[in-house]
Amino acid sequence: MSVAEKREITVAEARKLLMDKAEELDPLQRRVLEYTIRFSKLDSESAKELTEKLMKEAEIDRGLAVQMVNAMPATVPEIRTFLGRQRIIAEDTLNQILDIIDKYRVEE
Repeated sequence: MSVAEKREITVAEARKLLMDKAEELDPLQRRVLEYTIRFSKLDSESAKELTEKLMKEAEIDRGLAVQMVNAMPATVPEIRTFLGRQRIIAEDTLNQILDIIDKYRVEE
């Protein structure tokens, strides 16, 4: 595999990329594929859509949106853990982020 583009992607998107090239994977890439299968919480299209929606509607950067999609936080305090101390966001915005994520949540 070669690098075509460098940007943050979700675990689900990584799973799709690796699955498409499953025949060509080296042992490390196969282990990464196993990880993505085990830990992705959405399908790749939903993950991509949710990432874009968080970036546009909640106005958060791509890296943060990807982290949230990977973890699918269920509460406002969980969302706050992604923000750290560097960013203060209004409670309304945090609830908006949670509402957007809840629309994509798949019950396990």
